[in-house]
Amino acid sequence: MNFISEYFLNPILSNGWFNPVNSLVYGIILVVAVYFVFKLLKRMHIHIDRHFLYAITPFIFWAAITRVLHDAAFSGALKGDIGAFFSLPIFPTPGSYFITFTLALGVLVVSLAVQKYAKARFPYWKVMAGIGVALSIIELAFMPKFDLIPVAMILGITGLWTLLFFLLHKFSVSLKKDSVLKTLKQIFTLDNSAILSAHMLDASATFVALAFFGYAEQHPLPRTLIEFSNPAAMFLLKLVVLIPVLYIIDRYAEKGEFKNFMKIVIFILGLAPGLRDMIRLMAGV
Repeated sequence: MNFISEYFLNPILSNGWFNPVNSLVYGIILVVAVYFVFKLLKRMHIHIDRHFLYAITPFIFWAAITRVLHDAAFSGALKGDIGAFFSLPIFPTPGSYFITFTLALGVLVVSLAVQKYAKARFPYWKVMAGIGVALSIIELAFMPKFDLIPVAMILGITGLWTLLFFLLHKFSVSLKKDSVLKTLKQIFTLDNSAILSAHMLDASATFVALAFFGYAEQHPLPRTLIEFSNPAAMFLLKLVVLIPVLYIIDRYAEKGEFKNFMKIVIFILGLAPGLRDMIRLMAGV
């Protein structure tokens, strides 16, 4: 019981801090969950394409806003019944993932029913995205503060990285197949550039939070790396990890919907924490 408390319960009660043990366990759970969620989606006859991405993206925003509302309640900035609700320990990882998955799955089922009975006049992805946007707007109303300065800083840095990735994409498209730089063509595809940009949002938010606003990194590997260097190391860490991973997926994974799903998961793993950190700075908590 001491082991469970030290490595799992206490970090959750401390607003979701990570250590090597819970990071490893959560990582294993994520890998298993990805497989079973994919199987579930296929049983529901959901195509893993851009429409599916459109449908779930608002729920990534919703999850980030929900997590920040917990941060606000945990810090005392969000009070009353709303603060009491969002202070519950179900919101830090892994609870936030379970809550978001359950909500998104429920809305997906409703959206599919609307699509069926409306005779496809309302595609499921439009219904689901609309509900997700509405839920996100409702939660934004509870934010204790809207400071746009850190948001502008984060989006500015992210925008520069995004511009770089898409310039590399444009350049790689012009390369011949036998070019010595053909690896660029394989790495900086349009979808990979979008994934890298999402992770640069995460890195930019971490950099701004640590370098200018006195925050601390919650994850053990980045925390150790930053302690021996500086917050800008997050950019290098993202590139060193992501570029080989994306290259391996493109080179060795079979083309199809599972490959698409893996890339969407990687996209979410960058966008979700990046949004959470950016919105948290905006809220001043």
